[in-house]
Amino acid sequence: MATLDPATGDDSPLSPDDPELALILEELDDSKRDEIVDKARESLEETLQGMKLTPAEELALGDELRQLRELGQKLEENTVEIAAFGMVSRGKSSVLNALLGHEVFKVGTTHGTTVSRTSQRWEHSATSEHPGLEGARLVLVDTPGIDEVGGEVRETLAREVARHADLILFVVSSDMQRCELEALSQLRQVQKPIILVFNQIDRYPETDRDQIYEKIKDERIRNLIRPEDVVMTAARPDPFKVKLQLPDGTTTVQWERPAPVIEPLKLRILDVLEREGKALVALNTLLLAGDLHEEIVAHKLRIRDDAANRLIWNFALAKGAAVALNPIPIADMAGGLAVDVGMIVALSKVYGIPLTRKTASSLVRDMMLALGALGAVEIVTRLVAGGVKSSLAGLSILSGGLAIPLTALGYGAIGLAQGGTASTTSYVLGHGAKHYLKQGCQWGPRGIKTVIHQILAEAKTDSVIDRLRDDLKRRVTG
Repeated sequence: MATLDPATGDDSPLSPDDPELALILEELDDSKRDEIVDKARESLEETLQGMKLTPAEELALGDELRQLRELGQKLEENTVEIAAFGMVSRGKSSVLNALLGHEVFKVGTTHGTTVSRTSQRWEHSATSEHPGLEGARLVLVDTPGIDEVGGEVRETLAREVARHADLILFVVSSDMQRCELEALSQLRQVQKPIILVFNQIDRYPETDRDQIYEKIKDERIRNLIRPEDVVMTAARPDPFKVKLQLPDGTTTVQWERPAPVIEPLKLRILDVLEREGKALVALNTLLLAGDLHEEIVAHKLRIRDDAANRLIWNFALAKGAAVALNPIPIADMAGGLAVDVGMIVALSKVYGIPLTRKTASSLVRDMMLALGALGAVEIVTRLVAGGVKSSLAGLSILSGGLAIPLTALGYGAIGLAQGGTASTTSYVLGHGAKHYLKQGCQWGPRGIKTVIHQILAEAKTDSVIDRLRDDLKRRVTG
């Protein structure tokens, strides 16, 4: 198995005499194999237990969680997945059928016969003779052709199978095309053992066959696969005519298909699996578990962000409406503070870090101080506007109701302006609290003031403030 040196970018295969490879293979011997499997199992269990998901998140992340649990089962059963890849009509299904010894996978001349992932247990008597394969459960996996016309879904499926595979059989049937080399290079990046299978050799004269084999091995894939991992097969040789003489002396012609040439590939597969054995499954499981964990965390954050954004928007509008409709300055300030504190307590539950109302109040105070000018403007505006609203209400009473239309117009305009400022402040505070909670109750290297002012700047740039005011107007007038 070739390895890529991240320091030099050199992806040439390791020599069998390379000390680094010897050290790796020694670590994968019997004495360490079970220990590596146990560590992988423990790591997988810790990953599952450390998710801390809500019931709604567990439902949304069902597919990813199912895959993680299946990885645990794969470790328990010591399942080794051997997946066949290649372009259409290269004989991938035929290679797997030849390994099984009977027809299971669908074969045919139709372009793209295999259209979905299929798998079959490979019972092989020789596994008990190989120390690295004792108790192993070998599974052969067939995949669609990676060059299907319009087959983006099929190609995605093939890549997904590659993530789960422990050993990849890349099947070709002639000198390699450019798209095959590109696909092989991409598969090489998943860091799995790859055996290149030169299939359908029965269709070439011996001299041509050997020339193609040498060209593939020495020119095409010399920096991708070790020479000993290039194997020739004739998984489903073309039938030929045989002339038979019948008991009555007459003759007839019938077609016969020769026995497949598959033994070299069987031996190479068993050799690779014996060399890397259980540890190969454990290491691959850990790599895939790591990828799945990252996907789950990212998906979980998207779910929580969406819920948090909806919550912030609704609280901001609720606060704006409460302020716009409340004629008493001190009461509307107290009510607005209560709304902000309630919003942050609700946000803390979304992110699984529940805060007390006291802690939330302190957080609101700190963010208002960091907000600076806008926070001061909100307080002054609400006090002044509240006084004006009270004066307008008094004017209506003194005028005996004659000034009610003018008072209502002024009251509404001032209330909406006041509510818009309150909504904006609440929106900024909510997103500040969201950042704080996502960071594990920390502000990070930028600090509270920078974070708050950046959120405010983004709100202005994205016209969030205009949308808040429009929604608030509809809510109040409605």
